[in-house]
Formats: sequence, C-alpha cells, structure tokens
Amino acid sequence: MTKKSLFALLLVAVIALSGCSLVMKNDAVDALQTIIDVNGETVNKQDFMNTYSYNLNYEQYYAQMMQQFGLSDGSVDESTVLQNTVSSFITDLVLRQKATELGFDQFDDAAEAALAEQVETEYQKQLDQIRENYFADSELEGDALTEAVIAYADQNGLTHDYVAEHVRDTEVSNRLRASVTDDITVNDDDLQAALDEKIAADKSSFESSGNAYNSAVVAGNTIYYTPAGYRVIRVARLAKPAVDETGAFNLDEFNAQTADLYARMEEDASLDDLGVTVNEYRVNETSTLGGADVVAAAVMLAEKGQQTAVDTDDAYIVVKYVDDVEEHTATLDEVHDTLYTEVLTDAKNDAYTVAVSEWVGAANVSTYPERLN
Repeated sequence: MTKKSLFALLLVAVIALSGCSLVMKNDAVDALQTIIDVNGETVNKQDFMNTYSYNLNYEQYYAQMMQQFGLSDGSVDESTVLQNTVSSFITDLVLRQKATELGFDQFDDAAEAALAEQVETEYQKQLDQIRENYFADSELEGDALTEAVIAYADQNGLTHDYVAEHVRDTEVSNRLRASVTDDITVNDDDLQAALDEKIAADKSSFESSGNAYNSAVVAGNTIYYTPAGYRVIRVARLAKPAVDETGAFNLDEFNAQTADLYARMEEDASLDDLGVTVNEYRVNETSTLGGADVVAAAVMLAEKGQQTAVDTDDAYIVVKYVDDVEEHTATLDEVHDTLYTEVLTDAKNDAYTVAVSEWVGAANVSTYPERLN
C-alpha cells in the first residue's frame, strides 16, 4: 500500500470516529480572521499575510544579492521574518494609539495648511521622478504627458491620497517622538565618555589588523586614535604586456616604460598617460595592502621621498615612501561638534526605544499565529 493510500484511509477513519464532516474553508471568512489584537484594534489575516509576503520577498531578494558578494548563503529564516512582521504590526498599532491618546493627530488650521503644502511638494516630487524615470523618451507633451504620469502613479499605488496619508502619518510620528526626545540633552562628561569608548575601539581595531587603519581612512571614518608605526606609501603598478606568439614581449620597450615610470614617480610628475594603476596606502610591517613584497620593500626605505622597485611575474611596481603617520589621540575640543551630534542622536534614540518598549509592554496584546495555517 502506498503512503498516499494509507494517509487517505487514516483521514477517513479520523473523520468517522470524530463524527465530523469535511467542510471547505470559506476563503472570504478566513481572510478576515484576527491575527493580532492590540487594545481592541485588530489586524486581519489578509492584511497580515500581504505584509508578511512583502517582507519575505524583500529578505529573500536581499539575501540572494548578498550571496553574489559572498556575504550570505542566500537563505532566509522565515520564522524570523514572521515574528518581525508580528512585532512591527504591534509596535505600529501601539504608537498610533499613543499618538491619538496624546492628541498628536489633531492639527489646527495653520498646521493643516502646512501639511497640505508639504503634501503637494512631496506628490509633485514623486511625479517628477516618475516622469524622469519612465517617460523621458515619451512623445507626449503638456497636459497629455501630465495625465499619463498621474495615471502611471495611480496604477502603482502612488496616489495623491496615499502621499497625503503618508505625510500626515510621518508628522504625527514626529510629534510623538519629539514628546519623548525634545528635552534630552548631553554634556561634556557624556561626550568625553563617548570619546574614550571610541578611542579604545579604534585602538582595538587597529591592533587586530595591519590593514584596519588604512581601511578606516579610505572609508572616510572619523579617526579618534591614529596609531604609531605607520607610513604613507604610493604604489604605481605597470602591468607587463602579454607575450607574443613566440612567448616573449618587447623587452626594450618595456624597460623604457619602467624607467620613465620610476623617474616620474621620483619627481612627483603626472602618470596619467602611462596606463599604470596608482594606489596610496598607510602601512606598517604587518600590513598586506598591495602585496607582502610591496609592504616589505616599503618598510625598508629609510627616508621620506625614497622609492624602490619590485619586479613581479606580471608587473613592475614602484613603491615610494611619502610620509610618516604621526600617532595621535583625538581631544574633545577637536571632535566636539561631530561627537555632540552623534551622542545626542544616540541618547534620543535610546530614550525613544525605552519609551516604545514601555508602551508596548503596557498594551493589551493578543496574537493568533495558529490561524495562519
């Protein structure tokens, strides 16, 4: 007997013993089942599943994109996406209810006028983007083009009413957040404590890898601690030409190019017409940027301005010792303004996170995940 046949017989037996009859599920009724209840305000199955499906598709797309860069195995934990969707619905409902409770959804005439102006600005910006992205080559002009753009926006859910609702919801959300964060302040003691943490983090990071300091500089990160023992080098790489059918290339011509490259590097002249790859690195003896042989050659140079050549199988490389990197620990005066903005923002975010957690914790929440089956 096949597994399918056995399952069918067991199902018949269960129905017979229970006295139940097999009834087709009413899809319309099923879609309206409550999945989440927050203080009496509910989310039905259809709305929940629409949002969950969107979130899942997004996470799968993102995971696949990261997989292409070797940063993910491409898998997505669907249970995590489900739980995050539930949490998001609960939080959104709690925040909306709290804003209503505090009257932040009410606007006087002046505020309504400001909102209306903001809606028109935002709606027009969206239409302009659609026109630029999808109608750049259209032969339509004037009113006909405008009507076509608006129709396209409507078909994709970007209606005037949608923009108006989004702008209003954002303003209500901003009011609620401001009620918690507007009185948050930070002082110099807070800033110094944050600076000490950042200095320690930089030291730990730069000690863990000889390439980390250079990576931080290239990324444009604010450097709170500049480590000792680094030097700036300029590396120009001239690729060796492909061999001809005899297995050789024009050695005299290549030697002339390398000599020209070496001379120009020594004089800090332009290399634009040489077809070379030029990079600047900050290295110490543990770095690997540009290759171990390049770093080894660079740290052997005794004085700034000196250079040397490294001849590899596929390239001729000129390495120049440009400058020293002086050890430095940032002071509060040097980074005060940047750090103030960051620390104040973090303090406000932390305060609002705590407030939201308390509101959610105080809410009467019920969930019915079993109804998703």
